Amino acid sequence: MEENKKVLVVDDEQGVLDLMAEVLPGLGCEVLLARDGEKALQLFQAERPPLVITDLKMPKIDGLTLIRAIKEASPRAEILIITGHANLESAIQAVRLGAFDYFLKPFNLEALGRRVNQALERHRLVSEKEALLKELDQRVQARTAALVESQRRLRAVFNEIRDSLVIVDQTFTIVVANEGATALSGTPVETLIGRKCYRELFGREEICEGCPILEGFATGRAASSSMLRRNPDGSYRYMEVSGYPRAEEGGRPTEVIEHIRDVTKKIHQARHLHNAEKLAVVGRLAAGVTHELGNALAIIGGSAQFLLRYPGDRRQASREFLEIILRNVEAADNTIRELMNFARPRDPLLGPMDVTESLDRACLLLRGEFAQHGVEVVQQYAPALPRIQGDSEQLQKVFLNLLLNAVQAMEEGGTITIRAVFDPPEWVRVELMDTGRGISQEHLERIFDPFFTTRERGTGLGLSIVHRHVEAHRGRLTVESQEGRGTRFTVFFPATTPEQVQAGVG
Repeated sequence: MEENKKVLVVDDEQGVLDLMAEVLPGLGCEVLLARDGEKALQLFQAERPPLVITDLKMPKIDGLTLIRAIKEASPRAEILIITGHANLESAIQAVRLGAFDYFLKPFNLEALGRRVNQALERHRLVSEKEALLKELDQRVQARTAALVESQRRLRAVFNEIRDSLVIVDQTFTIVVANEGATALSGTPVETLIGRKCYRELFGREEICEGCPILEGFATGRAASSSMLRRNPDGSYRYMEVSGYPRAEEGGRPTEVIEHIRDVTKKIHQARHLHNAEKLAVVGRLAAGVTHELGNALAIIGGSAQFLLRYPGDRRQASREFLEIILRNVEAADNTIRELMNFARPRDPLLGPMDVTESLDRACLLLRGEFAQHGVEVVQQYAPALPRIQGDSEQLQKVFLNLLLNAVQAMEEGGTITIRAVFDPPEWVRVELMDTGRGISQEHLERIFDPFFTTRERGTGLGLSIVHRHVEAHRGRLTVESQEGRGTRFTVFFPATTPEQVQAGVG
Protein backbone atom coordinates (compact mmCIF):
# COMPACT_ATOMS: atom_id res chain seq x y z
CA MET A 1 0.00 0.00 0.00
CA GLU A 2 1.44 3.40 -1.03
CA GLU A 3 1.84 5.65 2.02
CA ASN A 4 -0.22 8.83 2.00
CA LYS A 5 1.69 11.72 3.67
CA LYS A 6 -0.58 14.61 2.78
CA VAL A 7 -1.04 17.18 5.55
CA LEU A 8 -3.79 19.81 5.52
CA VAL A 9 -2.82 22.99 7.47
CA VAL A 10 -5.69 25.31 8.43
CA ASP A 11 -4.96 28.75 9.97
CA ASP A 12 -6.15 32.31 9.41
CA GLU A 13 -2.59 33.61 9.93
CA GLN A 14 -0.60 33.59 6.68
CA GLY A 15 2.66 33.47 8.61
CA VAL A 16 1.73 30.12 10.14
CA LEU A 17 0.78 28.75 6.73
CA ASP A 18 4.09 29.93 5.25
CA LEU A 19 6.04 28.36 8.10
CA MET A 20 4.29 25.02 7.68
CA ALA A 21 4.83 25.13 3.93
CA GLU A 22 8.58 25.41 4.63
CA VAL A 23 8.89 22.88 7.48
CA LEU A 24 6.61 19.99 6.58
CA PRO A 25 8.11 19.09 3.18
CA GLY A 26 11.35 18.45 5.05
CA LEU A 27 9.47 15.63 6.83
CA GLY A 28 8.46 14.14 3.48
CA CYS A 29 4.96 15.60 3.62
CA GLU A 30 2.82 17.03 0.84
CA VAL A 31 1.28 20.23 2.24
CA LEU A 32 -2.27 21.51 1.59
CA LEU A 33 -3.08 25.04 2.91
CA ALA A 34 -6.38 26.69 3.86
CA ARG A 35 -7.06 30.04 5.61
CA ASP A 36 -10.54 29.19 6.89
CA GLY A 37 -12.60 26.19 7.93
CA GLU A 38 -14.86 26.29 4.90
CA LYS A 39 -11.96 26.06 2.42
CA ALA A 40 -10.31 23.41 4.60
CA LEU A 41 -13.42 21.21 4.52
CA GLN A 42 -13.54 21.40 0.72
CA LEU A 43 -9.86 20.43 0.44
CA PHE A 44 -10.29 17.58 2.91
CA GLN A 45 -13.23 16.12 1.01
CA ALA A 46 -11.29 16.34 -2.25
CA GLU A 47 -7.86 15.06 -1.06
CA ARG A 48 -8.59 12.98 2.05
CA PRO A 49 -5.27 13.78 3.80
CA PRO A 50 -4.42 11.50 6.76
CA LEU A 51 -3.38 14.49 8.98
CA VAL A 52 -5.01 17.85 9.60
CA ILE A 53 -3.24 20.64 11.57
CA THR A 54 -5.79 23.29 12.49
CA ASP A 55 -6.29 26.43 14.56
CA LEU A 56 -9.39 26.67 16.78
CA LYS A 57 -10.27 30.31 16.17
CA MET A 58 -11.09 30.84 12.47
CA PRO A 59 -13.66 32.73 10.41
CA LYS A 60 -16.70 31.03 8.81
CA ILE A 61 -16.14 27.57 10.42
CA ASP A 62 -14.27 27.35 13.71
CA GLY A 63 -11.78 24.62 14.57
CA LEU A 64 -14.10 22.49 16.76
CA THR A 65 -16.79 22.46 14.08
CA LEU A 66 -14.19 21.51 11.47
CA ILE A 67 -12.95 18.66 13.68
CA ARG A 68 -16.47 17.30 14.02
CA ALA A 69 -17.02 17.42 10.24
CA ILE A 70 -13.67 15.76 9.46
CA LYS A 71 -14.16 12.95 12.01
CA GLU A 72 -17.65 12.31 10.68
CA ALA A 73 -16.31 12.06 7.11
CA SER A 74 -13.19 10.05 8.03
CA PRO A 75 -12.90 8.71 11.61
CA ARG A 76 -9.28 7.59 10.97
CA ALA A 77 -8.05 11.11 10.13
CA GLU A 78 -5.54 12.42 12.68
CA ILE A 79 -5.82 16.02 13.95
CA LEU A 80 -3.25 18.28 15.64
CA ILE A 81 -4.46 21.50 17.30
CA ILE A 82 -2.31 24.70 17.16
CA THR A 83 -3.77 27.81 18.67
CA GLY A 84 -2.80 31.00 20.45
CA HIS A 85 -6.21 31.37 22.16
CA ALA A 86 -6.36 28.20 24.17
CA ASN A 87 -8.28 27.46 27.32
CA LEU A 88 -8.80 24.24 29.27
CA GLU A 89 -12.37 23.78 28.15
CA SER A 90 -11.56 24.00 24.41
CA ALA A 91 -8.58 21.64 24.84
CA ILE A 92 -10.70 19.02 26.58
CA GLN A 93 -13.40 19.34 23.96
CA ALA A 94 -10.89 18.99 21.11
CA VAL A 95 -9.45 15.80 22.65
CA ARG A 96 -12.93 14.40 23.13
CA LEU A 97 -13.60 15.01 19.46
CA GLY A 98 -10.54 12.94 18.58
CA ALA A 99 -7.61 15.35 18.33
CA PHE A 100 -4.21 13.63 18.42
CA ASP A 101 -2.39 16.43 20.28
CA TYR A 102 -2.62 20.07 21.31
CA PHE A 103 0.06 22.83 20.73
CA LEU A 104 0.09 26.42 21.87
CA LYS A 105 1.50 29.19 19.72
CA PRO A 106 4.38 29.81 19.54
CA PHE A 107 5.22 26.09 19.30
CA ASN A 108 8.43 24.13 19.12
CA LEU A 109 9.04 23.02 15.54
CA GLU A 110 11.05 19.96 16.56
CA ALA A 111 8.31 18.75 18.91
CA LEU A 112 5.70 19.48 16.25
CA GLY A 113 7.71 17.49 13.71
CA ARG A 114 7.87 14.48 16.03
CA ARG A 115 4.11 14.59 16.60
CA VAL A 116 3.46 14.94 12.86
CA ASN A 117 5.50 11.81 12.19
CA GLN A 118 3.78 9.95 15.04
CA ALA A 119 0.34 10.98 13.81
CA LEU A 120 1.12 9.91 10.23
CA GLU A 121 2.58 6.59 11.51
CA ARG A 122 -0.49 5.91 13.62
CA HIS A 123 -2.73 6.66 10.66
CA ARG A 124 -0.65 4.28 8.52
CA LEU A 125 -0.80 1.49 11.10
CA VAL A 126 -4.53 1.92 11.67
CA SER A 127 -5.14 1.99 7.91
CA GLU A 128 -3.07 -1.15 7.39
CA LYS A 129 -4.84 -2.84 10.28
CA GLU A 130 -8.22 -1.95 8.84
CA ALA A 131 -7.12 -3.12 5.39
CA LEU A 132 -5.90 -6.39 6.87
CA LEU A 133 -9.10 -6.81 8.87
CA LYS A 134 -11.12 -6.08 5.76
CA GLU A 135 -9.10 -8.61 3.75
CA LEU A 136 -9.41 -11.13 6.58
CA ASP A 137 -13.14 -10.51 6.78
CA GLN A 138 -13.44 -11.02 3.04
CA ARG A 139 -11.48 -14.24 3.30
CA VAL A 140 -13.60 -15.41 6.20
CA GLN A 141 -16.74 -14.57 4.28
CA ALA A 142 -15.41 -16.39 1.21
CA ARG A 143 -14.39 -19.44 3.28
CA THR A 144 -17.69 -19.37 5.12
CA ALA A 145 -19.59 -19.19 1.85
CA ALA A 146 -17.47 -22.03 0.46
CA LEU A 147 -18.04 -24.07 3.63
CA VAL A 148 -21.79 -23.45 3.49
CA GLU A 149 -21.80 -24.48 -0.16
CA SER A 150 -19.67 -27.52 0.62
CA GLN A 151 -22.03 -28.49 3.44
CA ARG A 152 -25.02 -27.96 1.16
CA ARG A 153 -23.48 -30.18 -1.50
CA LEU A 154 -22.43 -32.76 1.08
CA ARG A 155 -25.95 -32.80 2.52
CA ALA A 156 -27.38 -33.10 -1.01
CA VAL A 157 -25.03 -36.00 -1.78
CA PHE A 158 -25.73 -37.51 1.66
CA ASN A 159 -29.45 -37.49 0.96
CA GLU A 160 -29.15 -38.52 -2.69
CA ILE A 161 -27.47 -41.78 -1.67
CA ARG A 162 -30.26 -44.35 -1.72
CA ASP A 163 -28.57 -46.54 0.89
CA SER A 164 -29.14 -45.84 4.57
CA LEU A 165 -26.41 -43.65 6.10
CA VAL A 166 -26.40 -42.74 9.77
CA ILE A 167 -23.81 -41.60 12.29
CA VAL A 168 -24.14 -43.14 15.75
CA ASP A 169 -22.42 -42.35 19.02
CA GLN A 170 -21.02 -44.82 21.55
CA THR A 171 -24.50 -45.53 22.94
CA PHE A 172 -25.71 -46.48 19.42
CA THR A 173 -27.82 -43.31 19.34
CA ILE A 174 -28.36 -41.81 15.88
CA VAL A 175 -26.92 -38.27 15.64
CA VAL A 176 -27.11 -37.81 11.85
CA ALA A 177 -29.30 -39.61 9.29
CA ASN A 178 -30.06 -39.35 5.59
CA GLU A 179 -33.24 -39.89 3.58
CA GLY A 180 -32.15 -43.46 2.87
CA ALA A 181 -32.45 -44.20 6.59
CA THR A 182 -35.96 -42.76 6.47
CA ALA A 183 -36.84 -45.05 3.56
CA LEU A 184 -35.50 -48.07 5.45
CA SER A 185 -37.13 -47.31 8.79
CA GLY A 186 -40.27 -45.46 7.67
CA THR A 187 -39.43 -42.73 10.21
CA PRO A 188 -38.70 -39.06 9.29
CA VAL A 189 -35.08 -37.96 9.60
CA GLU A 190 -35.79 -35.48 12.38
CA THR A 191 -37.53 -38.22 14.39
CA LEU A 192 -34.67 -40.70 13.89
CA ILE A 193 -32.21 -38.36 15.60
CA GLY A 194 -31.75 -39.38 19.23
CA ARG A 195 -33.07 -42.92 18.77
CA LYS A 196 -31.22 -46.26 18.85
CA CYS A 197 -30.07 -47.52 15.45
CA TYR A 198 -30.75 -51.19 16.18
CA ARG A 199 -34.35 -50.42 17.14
CA GLU A 200 -35.19 -48.02 14.31
CA LEU A 201 -33.26 -49.67 11.47
CA PHE A 202 -33.51 -53.36 12.41
CA GLY A 203 -36.55 -53.56 14.69
CA ARG A 204 -34.59 -55.08 17.58
CA GLU A 205 -34.56 -54.34 21.27
CA GLU A 206 -30.86 -54.99 21.72
CA ILE A 207 -27.62 -54.63 19.75
CA CYS A 208 -27.61 -56.87 16.67
CA GLU A 209 -25.56 -60.06 16.76
CA GLY A 210 -22.32 -59.59 14.80
CA CYS A 211 -22.84 -55.81 14.69
CA PRO A 212 -19.92 -54.16 12.80
CA ILE A 213 -20.56 -50.90 14.69
CA LEU A 214 -19.69 -52.62 17.97
CA GLU A 215 -16.52 -53.97 16.36
CA GLY A 216 -15.67 -50.50 15.01
CA PHE A 217 -15.86 -48.94 18.49
CA ALA A 218 -13.82 -51.80 19.97
CA THR A 219 -11.02 -51.92 17.37
CA GLY A 220 -11.10 -48.48 15.72
CA ARG A 221 -11.12 -50.18 12.32
CA ALA A 222 -13.78 -50.41 9.61
CA ALA A 223 -15.86 -53.59 9.71
CA SER A 224 -18.65 -55.18 7.66
CA SER A 225 -21.16 -57.98 8.08
CA SER A 226 -24.29 -59.41 6.46
CA MET A 227 -27.49 -59.20 8.48
CA LEU A 228 -31.16 -60.08 8.11
CA ARG A 229 -33.95 -57.56 8.70
CA ARG A 230 -37.45 -58.88 9.34
CA ASN A 231 -40.26 -57.01 7.58
CA PRO A 232 -43.65 -56.45 9.22
CA ASP A 233 -45.15 -59.16 6.97
CA GLY A 234 -42.65 -61.72 8.29
CA SER A 235 -40.45 -61.77 5.18
CA TYR A 236 -36.75 -60.94 5.35
CA ARG A 237 -34.43 -58.50 3.67
CA TYR A 238 -30.72 -59.14 3.36
CA MET A 239 -28.64 -56.17 4.48
CA GLU A 240 -24.93 -55.49 4.06
CA VAL A 241 -23.84 -53.34 7.00
CA SER A 242 -20.50 -51.50 7.21
CA GLY A 243 -19.15 -49.32 10.01
CA TYR A 244 -16.48 -46.63 9.63
CA PRO A 245 -15.16 -45.27 12.99
CA ARG A 246 -14.52 -41.54 13.49
CA ALA A 247 -12.15 -40.42 16.24
CA GLU A 248 -10.42 -37.30 17.46
CA GLU A 249 -6.70 -37.28 16.64
CA GLY A 250 -4.97 -39.91 18.73
CA GLY A 251 -8.16 -40.86 20.57
CA ARG A 252 -10.63 -43.75 20.54
CA PRO A 253 -13.62 -43.65 18.20
CA THR A 254 -16.43 -41.41 19.40
CA GLU A 255 -18.76 -42.01 16.45
CA VAL A 256 -19.22 -44.56 13.69
CA ILE A 257 -20.64 -43.94 10.23
CA GLU A 258 -23.06 -46.79 9.54
CA HIS A 259 -23.71 -47.70 5.89
CA ILE A 260 -26.61 -50.10 5.32
CA ARG A 261 -27.18 -51.50 1.83
CA ASP A 262 -30.19 -53.60 0.93
CA VAL A 263 -28.78 -56.52 -1.08
CA THR A 264 -31.98 -58.60 -1.15
CA LYS A 265 -32.38 -58.22 -4.90
CA LYS A 266 -28.73 -59.11 -5.45
CA ILE A 267 -29.08 -62.18 -3.23
CA HIS A 268 -32.19 -63.31 -5.09
CA GLN A 269 -30.46 -62.75 -8.42
CA ALA A 270 -27.46 -64.72 -7.20
CA ARG A 271 -29.73 -67.53 -6.07
CA HIS A 272 -31.54 -67.47 -9.40
CA LEU A 273 -28.16 -67.65 -11.16
CA HIS A 274 -27.10 -70.41 -8.80
CA ASN A 275 -30.26 -72.36 -9.59
CA ALA A 276 -29.64 -71.83 -13.31
CA GLU A 277 -26.14 -73.16 -12.81
CA LYS A 278 -27.61 -76.14 -11.00
CA LEU A 279 -29.83 -76.84 -13.98
CA ALA A 280 -26.80 -76.59 -16.22
CA VAL A 281 -25.09 -79.09 -13.94
CA VAL A 282 -28.10 -81.37 -14.29
CA GLY A 283 -27.74 -81.19 -18.05
CA ARG A 284 -24.01 -81.84 -17.96
CA LEU A 285 -24.39 -84.77 -15.58
CA ALA A 286 -27.43 -86.35 -17.20
CA ALA A 287 -25.10 -88.53 -19.24
CA GLY A 288 -23.41 -89.69 -16.05
CA VAL A 289 -26.73 -90.59 -14.44
CA THR A 290 -27.75 -92.42 -17.58
CA HIS A 291 -24.48 -94.30 -17.39
CA GLU A 292 -25.18 -95.32 -13.78
CA LEU A 293 -28.68 -96.55 -14.62
CA GLY A 294 -27.34 -98.24 -17.75
CA ASN A 295 -24.78 -100.14 -15.68
CA ALA A 296 -27.44 -101.36 -13.24
CA LEU A 297 -29.78 -102.40 -16.05
CA ALA A 298 -26.95 -104.13 -17.93
CA ILE A 299 -26.09 -106.19 -14.82
CA ILE A 300 -29.76 -107.03 -14.28
CA GLY A 301 -30.21 -108.05 -17.93
CA GLY A 302 -27.04 -110.11 -17.98
CA SER A 303 -27.99 -111.91 -14.78
CA ALA A 304 -31.45 -112.74 -16.11
CA GLN A 305 -30.06 -114.07 -19.39
CA PHE A 306 -27.58 -116.25 -17.49
CA LEU A 307 -30.38 -117.75 -15.41
CA LEU A 308 -32.44 -118.50 -18.51
CA ARG A 309 -29.55 -120.28 -20.24
CA TYR A 310 -27.89 -121.97 -17.21
CA PRO A 311 -27.58 -125.69 -18.13
CA GLY A 312 -27.04 -127.28 -14.70
CA ASP A 313 -28.50 -127.05 -11.20
CA ARG A 314 -29.92 -123.54 -10.96
CA ARG A 315 -30.72 -123.38 -7.23
CA GLN A 316 -27.47 -121.92 -5.89
CA ALA A 317 -26.77 -119.84 -9.01
CA SER A 318 -30.31 -118.50 -9.01
CA ARG A 319 -29.99 -117.21 -5.45
CA GLU A 320 -26.69 -115.43 -6.14
CA PHE A 321 -27.86 -113.83 -9.37
CA LEU A 322 -31.26 -112.90 -7.90
CA GLU A 323 -29.42 -111.07 -5.07
CA ILE A 324 -27.35 -109.24 -7.69
CA ILE A 325 -30.54 -108.28 -9.55
CA LEU A 326 -32.20 -107.10 -6.32
CA ARG A 327 -29.23 -104.93 -5.27
CA ASN A 328 -29.04 -103.24 -8.66
CA VAL A 329 -32.80 -102.71 -8.84
CA GLU A 330 -32.60 -100.97 -5.45
CA ALA A 331 -29.65 -98.85 -6.61
CA ALA A 332 -31.47 -97.81 -9.77
CA ASP A 333 -34.68 -97.12 -7.83
CA ASN A 334 -32.78 -94.97 -5.29
CA THR A 335 -31.18 -92.92 -8.09
CA ILE A 336 -34.57 -92.40 -9.77
CA ARG A 337 -36.29 -91.38 -6.51
CA GLU A 338 -33.62 -88.81 -5.63
CA LEU A 339 -33.78 -87.40 -9.15
CA MET A 340 -37.57 -87.10 -8.79
CA ASN A 341 -37.23 -85.32 -5.43
CA PHE A 342 -34.64 -82.94 -6.81
CA ALA A 343 -36.45 -82.19 -10.08
CA ARG A 344 -39.98 -81.79 -8.68
CA PRO A 345 -39.82 -80.70 -5.02
CA ARG A 346 -43.13 -79.92 -3.38
CA ASP A 347 -43.71 -76.72 -1.43
CA PRO A 348 -43.54 -77.21 2.33
CA LEU A 349 -46.79 -77.31 4.30
CA LEU A 350 -45.83 -74.84 7.01
CA GLY A 351 -47.34 -74.85 10.45
CA PRO A 352 -46.24 -74.18 14.05
CA MET A 353 -44.03 -77.03 15.24
CA ASP A 354 -41.31 -78.02 17.66
CA VAL A 355 -38.09 -78.62 15.69
CA THR A 356 -36.87 -81.13 18.29
CA GLU A 357 -39.73 -83.49 17.38
CA SER A 358 -38.32 -83.91 13.83
CA LEU A 359 -34.85 -84.35 15.31
CA ASP A 360 -36.09 -87.08 17.67
CA ARG A 361 -37.97 -88.93 14.90
CA ALA A 362 -34.89 -88.87 12.66
CA CYS A 363 -32.74 -90.26 15.49
CA LEU A 364 -35.31 -92.98 16.17
CA LEU A 365 -35.35 -94.08 12.51
CA LEU A 366 -31.55 -94.24 12.46
CA ARG A 367 -31.16 -96.02 15.78
CA GLY A 368 -30.09 -99.22 14.01
CA GLU A 369 -27.52 -97.36 11.89
CA PHE A 370 -26.07 -95.73 14.99
CA ALA A 371 -25.73 -99.09 16.75
CA GLN A 372 -24.30 -100.85 13.70
CA HIS A 373 -21.57 -98.23 13.21
CA GLY A 374 -20.77 -97.67 16.89
CA VAL A 375 -22.03 -94.08 16.91
CA GLU A 376 -23.08 -92.38 20.15
CA VAL A 377 -25.67 -89.58 19.87
CA VAL A 378 -25.70 -86.71 22.40
CA GLN A 379 -28.80 -84.50 22.34
CA GLN A 380 -28.62 -81.03 23.93
CA TYR A 381 -31.90 -79.09 23.66
CA ALA A 382 -32.34 -75.69 25.33
CA PRO A 383 -35.48 -75.48 27.48
CA ALA A 384 -38.59 -73.65 26.25
CA LEU A 385 -37.44 -73.39 22.63
CA PRO A 386 -39.71 -71.18 20.49
CA ARG A 387 -41.73 -72.99 17.85
CA ILE A 388 -41.01 -72.51 14.16
CA GLN A 389 -43.11 -72.51 11.00
CA GLY A 390 -42.16 -75.83 9.43
CA ASP A 391 -43.10 -78.95 7.52
CA SER A 392 -42.30 -81.85 9.85
CA GLU A 393 -41.93 -84.38 7.02
CA GLN A 394 -39.46 -82.26 5.05
CA LEU A 395 -37.46 -81.34 8.15
CA GLN A 396 -37.28 -85.00 9.13
CA LYS A 397 -35.72 -85.69 5.72
CA VAL A 398 -33.30 -82.80 6.26
CA PHE A 399 -32.09 -84.22 9.57
CA LEU A 400 -32.04 -87.82 8.23
CA ASN A 401 -29.73 -86.77 5.40
CA LEU A 402 -27.42 -84.79 7.68
CA LEU A 403 -27.26 -87.56 10.30
CA LEU A 404 -26.62 -90.25 7.66
CA ASN A 405 -23.76 -88.17 6.26
CA ALA A 406 -22.33 -87.93 9.77
CA VAL A 407 -22.59 -91.72 10.29
CA GLN A 408 -20.90 -92.43 6.94
CA ALA A 409 -18.06 -90.07 7.90
CA MET A 410 -17.25 -92.18 11.00
CA GLU A 411 -16.26 -95.64 9.73
CA GLU A 412 -14.83 -96.59 13.12
CA GLY A 413 -17.56 -95.04 15.23
CA GLY A 414 -17.65 -91.71 17.03
CA THR A 415 -20.01 -89.15 18.51
CA ILE A 416 -22.75 -87.04 16.98
CA THR A 417 -23.79 -84.03 19.08
CA ILE A 418 -27.15 -82.45 18.30
CA ARG A 419 -27.72 -79.04 19.83
CA ALA A 420 -30.88 -76.90 19.53
CA VAL A 421 -30.84 -73.36 21.02
CA PHE A 422 -32.59 -70.01 20.64
CA ASP A 423 -30.65 -67.06 19.17
CA PRO A 424 -32.65 -63.98 20.25
CA PRO A 425 -34.61 -62.34 18.91
CA GLU A 426 -35.45 -64.35 15.80
CA TRP A 427 -33.59 -67.60 15.22
CA VAL A 428 -33.85 -71.21 16.36
CA ARG A 429 -30.40 -72.71 15.69
CA VAL A 430 -29.82 -76.45 15.21
CA GLU A 431 -26.24 -77.77 15.15
CA LEU A 432 -25.22 -81.31 14.15
CA MET A 433 -21.54 -82.03 14.93
CA ASP A 434 -19.69 -85.26 14.24
CA THR A 435 -16.20 -86.50 15.07
CA GLY A 436 -15.66 -88.02 11.61
CA ARG A 437 -13.00 -87.62 8.98
CA GLY A 438 -14.10 -84.10 8.00
CA ILE A 439 -14.32 -82.52 4.56
CA SER A 440 -11.46 -81.01 2.59
CA GLN A 441 -11.61 -77.31 1.75
CA GLU A 442 -11.64 -78.21 -1.92
CA HIS A 443 -14.79 -80.30 -1.48
CA LEU A 444 -16.40 -78.04 1.13
CA GLU A 445 -17.21 -75.42 -1.49
CA ARG A 446 -19.10 -77.93 -3.65
CA ILE A 447 -21.01 -80.14 -1.21
CA PHE A 448 -24.37 -78.49 -2.01
CA ASP A 449 -23.90 -78.81 -5.78
CA PRO A 450 -26.21 -81.37 -7.44
CA PHE A 451 -24.54 -84.71 -8.22
CA PHE A 452 -21.37 -83.85 -6.36
CA THR A 453 -20.37 -86.79 -4.15
CA THR A 454 -17.24 -88.41 -2.75
CA ARG A 455 -18.98 -91.71 -1.99
CA GLU A 456 -18.63 -94.59 -4.43
CA ARG A 457 -22.37 -95.33 -4.64
CA GLY A 458 -23.71 -91.87 -3.76
CA THR A 459 -25.88 -89.81 -6.12
CA GLY A 460 -24.77 -86.38 -4.86
CA LEU A 461 -28.37 -85.15 -4.50
CA GLY A 462 -28.93 -85.51 -0.75
CA LEU A 463 -27.33 -82.24 0.42
CA SER A 464 -28.75 -80.33 -2.56
CA ILE A 465 -32.24 -81.40 -1.48
CA VAL A 466 -31.43 -80.51 2.16
CA HIS A 467 -30.30 -77.04 1.10
CA ARG A 468 -33.48 -76.54 -0.95
CA HIS A 469 -35.75 -77.62 1.94
CA VAL A 470 -34.01 -75.25 4.37
CA GLU A 471 -34.36 -72.31 1.95
CA ALA A 472 -38.05 -73.17 1.47
CA HIS A 473 -38.40 -72.70 5.24
CA ARG A 474 -36.78 -69.22 4.95
CA GLY A 475 -33.81 -70.59 6.84
CA ARG A 476 -30.04 -70.72 6.41
CA LEU A 477 -27.67 -73.68 6.21
CA THR A 478 -23.93 -73.40 6.92
CA VAL A 479 -21.14 -75.94 7.21
CA GLU A 480 -17.73 -75.90 8.93
CA SER A 481 -15.24 -78.74 8.73
CA GLN A 482 -11.62 -79.68 9.27
CA GLU A 483 -10.08 -82.84 7.91
CA GLY A 484 -9.54 -85.35 10.69
CA ARG A 485 -11.51 -83.29 13.24
CA GLY A 486 -15.14 -83.59 12.15
CA THR A 487 -17.89 -81.49 10.61
CA ARG A 488 -20.54 -79.10 11.92
CA PHE A 489 -23.77 -78.39 10.00
CA THR A 490 -25.78 -75.45 11.37
CA VAL A 491 -29.39 -74.79 10.39
CA PHE A 492 -31.15 -71.51 11.26
CA PHE A 493 -34.96 -71.36 11.30
CA PRO A 494 -37.01 -68.18 11.89
CA ALA A 495 -38.61 -68.39 15.33
CA THR A 496 -42.38 -68.05 15.52
CA THR A 497 -43.72 -65.43 17.94
CA PRO A 498 -46.49 -66.41 20.38
CA GLU A 499 -48.82 -64.07 18.48
CA GLN A 500 -48.15 -65.93 15.22
CA VAL A 501 -48.76 -69.28 16.89
CA GLN A 502 -52.03 -68.03 18.36
CA ALA A 503 -53.12 -66.66 14.99
CA GLY A 504 -52.13 -69.87 13.19
CA VAL A 505 -49.76 -68.14 10.79
CA GLY A 506 -48.40 -70.66 8.29
